[in-house]
Amino acid sequence: MNLAAHLISDEKRSPILGLQLNGTSTSFATATDQGWAVYRTHPLQRTSQRESAKGSLRLVLPLELSNILFLVGGPPSPLYSPNKVIVWDDHLGQAVCELEFGEEVNGLAARRDRLVVVLKKRVVLFVLGKGGLGIWREGVYETTNNPKGLVALGTEIGSTLLAFPGRQPGQVQIVNLPPLTAPHEMPPLPPAPSHDPTSAPYPSVSIILAHTTSLAALSCTPSGALLATASSKGTLIRVWDTSHARLVKELRRGSDEAEVFGIAIRTDGEAVAVSSDKGTVHVWDLKMTKEEYQKKRSASASSMGEATETTRSKQFSMLKPYLPKYFSSEWSHSQFRLPPPAPTASRLPFSLSSSTAAAAAAGASALSSGVGSGSTAPPTIEDDVCICAWIEVETEVPVGPADASGASTAGRSDSSSRSYTSATTMGKGSARSIPSRLGEKRTEHQLVALTHSGRWFRISLLGGGGGGGGGGGGGAEGGTGGRSKDVKDDAFGLGRDSTTDCRLEEYRQFGKQDGW
Repeated sequence: MNLAAHLISDEKRSPILGLQLNGTSTSFATATDQGWAVYRTHPLQRTSQRESAKGSLRLVLPLELSNILFLVGGPPSPLYSPNKVIVWDDHLGQAVCELEFGEEVNGLAARRDRLVVVLKKRVVLFVLGKGGLGIWREGVYETTNNPKGLVALGTEIGSTLLAFPGRQPGQVQIVNLPPLTAPHEMPPLPPAPSHDPTSAPYPSVSIILAHTTSLAALSCTPSGALLATASSKGTLIRVWDTSHARLVKELRRGSDEAEVFGIAIRTDGEAVAVSSDKGTVHVWDLKMTKEEYQKKRSASASSMGEATETTRSKQFSMLKPYLPKYFSSEWSHSQFRLPPPAPTASRLPFSLSSSTAAAAAAGASALSSGVGSGSTAPPTIEDDVCICAWIEVETEVPVGPADASGASTAGRSDSSSRSYTSATTMGKGSARSIPSRLGEKRTEHQLVALTHSGRWFRISLLGGGGGGGGGGGGGAEGGTGGRSKDVKDDAFGLGRDSTTDCRLEEYRQFGKQDGW
């Protein structure tokens, strides 16, 4: 039987060009080459979508508790001019306002009563009326070159923080805005500013000398109490107390330089997560010291190797005063390695002999002008941009069955304590079976990782308990691509070497093409 020749080619890239969380991280929006979509962060669900064959977008920011979205056009074929911010009412299905600037818009941030537009060397502040309707330009701040559009804005009721790069590389300006009021207290139309809208409306209360090189990431808690920064080197993350401009923690991501994609501080300020082009998400417990963490690790260690490692750490700590600053920063407590995107043709799970591989390469080269010429290689793990968000998940704490003495086995580490079904009766003369007790419900902080390739991961951390992994179902659109996985399944190549103190609870895909 003669079959036509087929070329094994790489898949096309994801249509997602931009990915941005709203101010409270409760939802996120994707900017694509043919419109946009808005999703609930958890549980993952698409809440809105608009398609347009006329052009592409680069930034889409949903305003919390409203139907308003802020849109910015971008390559390859901008739907709107890149120097404009379009205020879109999704309920009306049309643009209700347009803000035009003399240069491209690099970033956006918003809370219910303010919109921050980040330009190359300026930050422009706008006042918003109730529901995002009615906009006044309030003022402008000068910054250093800010190509990534970095800005941090407190979004909790009563928060005042606005942070952005200073006038010198590595600096952060702190500005106190009027406190954010409750939604029902917002005026329907804000009053026009009485000052010059081309000047700074509020003074900078402090300048933080965060890094010696330019900033790469900037993030704050919803209350604005803590601010996290990363430099272009990507080796150190610094956490600051914004009220006193004081350094709280210095965290080390690694020794090699990396591009930090994003920083997420937990709502209560007790943990921070950092994603980078190394394909990893590092997590630090800000309330736990290194000594406390090492003690906790040694208490739960089940092998001599871990005990030896802890002993070495204690011996190593004695030399701390004599070691350079490299050893004084705090390393991450947990680490999650993202699995690579869909395997390309060059990463198939089989190996070829040298002669066969050469022949295959020659054949692929000969056919490159044919069927496979139009395909574009998907992103690798290094360039698949990832951002993170903290969520609160209600989980059930399992309580193991009681033994003959009445003691609970929930704290045991053997496999029998992990089974929560009732014990079967062995016979007429056997002891009565003691059923498992239902666990108490509690709220657990978990992490959601989102990638530009359209992948959604829900991750629990050490001590966060299992559970919550069932019911993976399909993707955000109800397809069959999503699924829940335990790290132990190793379906994504996530082993002990690549994931430390983290558990993959759920995995899904989001997007709008190829059955996503």
